[in-house]
Amino acid sequence: MENTPTPQNPVISPIDVLMQQVDLLPFWAKLVLYSTLQQELKGFFSQSTLLSFAPEHTLQLWVPEINRQVVSDLGKRGELIESPVQRILKLANYKKNIVSIAILSQWSLAQCAEVLCLALDKDVLIPPVSATILATIHYLAGRTRLGEYLLQINRLTLEQLDQALRTQKSIEATMGERVGIANVLINLNYIKKEDSEAILYLKEDSKKHFPKELAHLTGGAPAPVSGGSDAAAQAKIAQLEAQLQQAVQHIRKMEAYLKTKQ
Repeated sequence: MENTPTPQNPVISPIDVLMQQVDLLPFWAKLVLYSTLQQELKGFFSQSTLLSFAPEHTLQLWVPEINRQVVSDLGKRGELIESPVQRILKLANYKKNIVSIAILSQWSLAQCAEVLCLALDKDVLIPPVSATILATIHYLAGRTRLGEYLLQINRLTLEQLDQALRTQKSIEATMGERVGIANVLINLNYIKKEDSEAILYLKEDSKKHFPKELAHLTGGAPAPVSGGSDAAAQAKIAQLEAQLQQAVQHIRKMEAYLKTKQ
């Protein structure tokens, strides 16, 4: 894990502001966003796989919960907790989900998954209820491979994975060349090509950081996670509320203008 700069703000992240602004949109505008994103996602995943990544099974939306008894016991024994894990614990106190934790810490989702693995290894976080979220953490952190991940998220059976691995070894022995497990699974009709490509793309894309072009949404200078930040946080919230009010006024003007054109 690379050393990372101080996060933007411990209370509100750019994604929080973005979602607040989306929430201000009229229903007809939200329908446009939903339809556009739905079509984009359908181009990546099959419908069955999309259903398996419902909000309650999406890593980015998971709000980690601190195992306070374990943290207390570690403190009493004088055992140190790694700095990145400390950051997750501090942000978990603010009830932040994973996407906000990653953005505020200036981590990619893959880097965040690595730290989550460390935190779960130490039992300082309560494991997610969703087996899909836990499997995604391990997959993005590089602890599990594609075949095992598909098994853990119920896209494969154990028998199918065993058959695919045997087929892979047989092809390698016969042809003398390495064949990716994804291609084997597709040729055996165990998974769809778009699902394999999308999951592999997700892993590669998880290495990217939140766009710097959107980091300005919170405004202001970076602030520490703990220690005397309440006043600064309240000031930031007031500033954001003022910005959101301006956004509401702008939307209302646009709605009034559109009505005159009807």
